[in-house]
Amino acid sequence: MIKKSHRADVAVWGRIPPPIGGMSVHLRRLLPHLTKSGITVQMYSVGRVTPEHPEVRQVSDHRIDWYLHLLFGQCEPIHYVFSDDTLARFAASLLSFLRGTKVILRVGGEPLFSAFHSKSFLERFMIKFAIRQASVIVGVSESICAFASSLGAKRVLHVPGFIPEECQNKLPEEVATFINMGNYPVLLSSGEIHDPDVDDMYGAYLLLDLLELLPDLRLVFYAYTITTGNDPQERLFEEILKRGLQDRYLLYRSNTDLMPAMLSCDIMVRSTTSDGDSNAIREALYTGLPVIASDCVNRPEGVIIFTTSDISSLHENVLMVLKDLKYYRNKIKLIPKNDNAKPIIALFKEFLNESY
Repeated sequence: MIKKSHRADVAVWGRIPPPIGGMSVHLRRLLPHLTKSGITVQMYSVGRVTPEHPEVRQVSDHRIDWYLHLLFGQCEPIHYVFSDDTLARFAASLLSFLRGTKVILRVGGEPLFSAFHSKSFLERFMIKFAIRQASVIVGVSESICAFASSLGAKRVLHVPGFIPEECQNKLPEEVATFINMGNYPVLLSSGEIHDPDVDDMYGAYLLLDLLELLPDLRLVFYAYTITTGNDPQERLFEEILKRGLQDRYLLYRSNTDLMPAMLSCDIMVRSTTSDGDSNAIREALYTGLPVIASDCVNRPEGVIIFTTSDISSLHENVLMVLKDLKYYRNKIKLIPKNDNAKPIIALFKEFLNESY
């Protein structure tokens, strides 16, 4: 039996919903499961993006005062850290080291590897300290879990971030109009738009090349505006016009959920050059949408793989799936569907029973 106090059971650090990326979607979908289990949560926004939210404490502008209060005053018994900021992870791990507070670092994507291989000795030290002192590392992929173990983590759990929910939103009118314009198949992709001279990280320009090879194909690209701003998006839009693909490449600028589009498109393409586990891929598989993804990381069961950044490989696999969409949709139905909320809730309950 979990006893209650006037404090919340779990403090969450990170970028808070509305959904901007997989981690925030994970949190938004986890909250109802926590409420049902009787676990209370206090969310703290420690990131650069701090949307107003009635249930979130904004601590971005006074992190030091807030952290000193956690270190020397009363604080929640469990801290679930989403932030990929090295200093935030280090600060959280100090709570575990100095106070014995249960700290769970949730790690997804490239930032952990990038920070550890930084030229900065201090940054490498903080990452290693955080990994070793945290109570648990929850990695969204097996490679992240293996890396955390190699750095001396006390305990490591592999739990993908995807948690299913029913589709609650309608397909945006602009997207619906584009999809319904013709009978040709429609691909779906998503991500940030980057400068192609640096890294076409989400493959937005590679997909331009694909459309030129397949004149009967159309594409909806959900473009998120988190950190890169409007300039890269405008550059992509100009390239779309230059190639005369404006009727076949919809650059939809939005932070809204992908599920309504997944239910309306024919194939999802994840053409990233680096990745974490990708909630979007798991969401697509859950909805029955075939997924073609790059081989930059290990992908979930059921995903069709192409060679990263190789247009010939992508072209070949898209043609293969388009020839028998019904077969690939039926194949997806056989994939087991895991409940990724359960292991997180079980971990919280374990720690709460130890704390009270």
